[in-house]
Amino acid sequence: MQKTLFFLVINFLTLQSSAINFQKIDSLIDNKQYLSAWNALTELENGVNGVDAHIKKINLSLRYFTKTFSHESFYFNNLKKGQNLINLRLLVKDKKLPMYTYKIAEVIDSLQKSNPKDYRLKKLQGDFYYDISIIYDKDWIINKQEVTRRMYEGYTTAEDHGIEDHISLYALGYFWNINDKRKKSQNYFMRSLQIDSNYAPTHYNLAYLYLEQDSLELALYHGLKAYNLYKYINYKNDAGQMAGSILGKLGRHSEAITLLLDCDKLIPNTYYTYYYLLNSFLAKKRIIESIVTAQNMFNLDCKSHTINTDIINLFIQNNQLVALEQFYKDRLKEEKYDKEYRGYVYLHLAQAFQMKNKTKEYLINIELAKENFNTCYDSDHPVFQVIEKMKR
Repeated sequence: MQKTLFFLVINFLTLQSSAINFQKIDSLIDNKQYLSAWNALTELENGVNGVDAHIKKINLSLRYFTKTFSHESFYFNNLKKGQNLINLRLLVKDKKLPMYTYKIAEVIDSLQKSNPKDYRLKKLQGDFYYDISIIYDKDWIINKQEVTRRMYEGYTTAEDHGIEDHISLYALGYFWNINDKRKKSQNYFMRSLQIDSNYAPTHYNLAYLYLEQDSLELALYHGLKAYNLYKYINYKNDAGQMAGSILGKLGRHSEAITLLLDCDKLIPNTYYTYYYLLNSFLAKKRIIESIVTAQNMFNLDCKSHTINTDIINLFIQNNQLVALEQFYKDRLKEEKYDKEYRGYVYLHLAQAFQMKNKTKEYLINIELAKENFNTCYDSDHPVFQVIEKMKR
């Protein structure tokens, strides 16, 4: 009886001690003392609460590393007041640093074999391979298909045992979306938002789903939510462009212009920002702003058939052929001696007149384009094939 009581007391004290240790580690993480937290977890990982320690250690490694190599070795810092982890990662990107080896995939496999009924480890498997799929564009140590399979298997097994969060449900929604199961995808996204209504990626992907269904008001709601929630400017800019395009489709061009001008401040000289801006400026008959925006697009690549076709189509769709003609004539005034440049401007003008069935103006400009190209290109240059096709 006394022995039993003794072991119960020891077990209770051990559990209480572990709880206190984990509380201290959580406090270290909250205070951005990531290296100290890592060291403390390393001391606990072989103890009675080793599984809990490894789960915390893997989550710490996925979220708070300063540098990693293939997610098999890591470097950590204790952040000083005012330091930013993202900026610190950029600073050490090309530096050689002493790394801690921690092969997460192998650790998870080992823990699952020892604890087959602990389905938190399946959720952890999903989290790990989800991170791998996001961070590594090309194949990781294993190929993308296998990474996706392991993510899916981990998350679905955990879900079957009641273990899920907004990220796992989002990831499964994304999985079904790329596999063309739109209704299933939408269901997972909605479940994700029920857990965390402020998760920007879920709103962003729901916006695209609703856009595909022509449910523009719902698409706009989620697009604007994503735009307002994203902190990383590249993602914020993408969401803003999408919301701006939807506002244009809804005829709310003034709102679209305001939003897209904000996007241009976030990341200047972005093609789709200019494209949607041009669409809304032309719809509002703001011709001066339209010309400025078209010039910004043109300056990205004056030779581009795609860019200039978009410019031409938008002007013609809004019955602004005169303004379009003047736009290209102004480009000719800017550069009188560069024959290649002038050749392309005449070619774009010819394309515009051809679209409006203005044969005389079209033929004049196609010949001017050919005349300029003859002075800078050999006769077998592909541009002459384009000109011959346009003449037919």
